[in-house]
Amino acid sequence: MIKEFLDMLADLLAEKYFERMDDRMKKIPELRRLITAKEASQYLSLSTDTVYRMASLKKLPYLKIGDRVLFDVKALDHWIERNMIREKGWKREELKPSKESDLLGLLKKKAKD
Repeated sequence: MIKEFLDMLADLLAEKYFERMDDRMKKIPELRRLITAKEASQYLSLSTDTVYRMASLKKLPYLKIGDRVLFDVKALDHWIERNMIREKGWKREELKPSKESDLLGLLKKKAKD
């Protein structure tokens, strides 16, 4: 009876341990500064192939350590800021169709003639 209790307790402890480890592993990418191409693709909402292609064309900052290609989150944030297209301080006036180019106006004019 005691052996069964200890086995059950050991199983429960092992299960809780692995649950906590899974939770910690999920949080690790948030704590790391260098991330993989797959993680960078998720971070940038791009495909992994696009991330590799942009890195190979030197359009995206990356770091190569041995055979591994890694991306610095801070450098990616800086890249995003540099490439952000910002709205101008002034708004463009909406192009309003002139009366001459207004199709309905032309049709009405022809109908009157």
